[in-house]
Amino acid sequence: MRVAVTGADGKVGKAVVRQLLEQGYDVTAVTLQPLQHDLESVINKVADMTQYHEVMQAFEGCQAVIHLAAIPVPMKNEDSRVFHNNVLGVYNALLAAGQLGMRKAAIASSDCALGNTFNYTKSIPLYFPLDEEHPATPDNSYGMSKLVGEQVAEGMARRFGMTIASLRISEVLMPEAYDMDYFRKQLNDPESSAIDNLWTYIDIRDCARAFRLAIEAEFKGHEVFHITAANSKSVRQTEELLAHYFPHAELRCPLPGNASVHDCSKAATMLGFVPEFKWE
Repeated sequence: MRVAVTGADGKVGKAVVRQLLEQGYDVTAVTLQPLQHDLESVINKVADMTQYHEVMQAFEGCQAVIHLAAIPVPMKNEDSRVFHNNVLGVYNALLAAGQLGMRKAAIASSDCALGNTFNYTKSIPLYFPLDEEHPATPDNSYGMSKLVGEQVAEGMARRFGMTIASLRISEVLMPEAYDMDYFRKQLNDPESSAIDNLWTYIDIRDCARAFRLAIEAEFKGHEVFHITAANSKSVRQTEELLAHYFPHAELRCPLPGNASVHDCSKAATMLGFVPEFKWE
């Protein structure tokens, strides 16, 4: 099967391409600029995701799509540009996929869709662990673009009878010196880490595997999945952190040790995804 990967030159995109190649897939890397690589088996198509006809041409010959292309953070970009780029990109990607007869798609949503990160007004979770049914209250361009992207996926899955997974991935870390130093600092800085994704993260290798599993899954329609590592990026006990920072939130089940505040059991059940990498 040939899979189109948009944003294939990004951090997650490169890892997803490697994961697919290792598992025997053919890959069409869709990028805004020509891709500099030495992978002869990868076809590179240049396309602006906001231009529908370019997306259609780039996706020709593919049987599935993993859509990652987006402006990744609201900072240093105008709010309207972030929202326009991200929402139109996912709309064009899924519309083209449906029109071309693709049956499988996975899109990069974000835990920012919940409204905890980048928000201008503080969002207080109602309960923990956070699951896919928790109310989403983003007030920033990035979080809102991801939430709207999930709604687009819901509509496209219904229109074309597709299987579409929206993966709410957490902060993606790579096993390299820069991210490892950052992780060590976060371990002892619960205040900063609370602002940055509620102490959660995901190893890039697990992240890439989750996207591959998402296009292999056999469920029908559109589903949202939380994707984080099993543990937090804090040395403090999770229940201790929640009692201090969110004393009025309901604790619906025990979170022993430094367990993640996200419930990823839906991804385990429906995608077969269980994180393998645990940073200490």
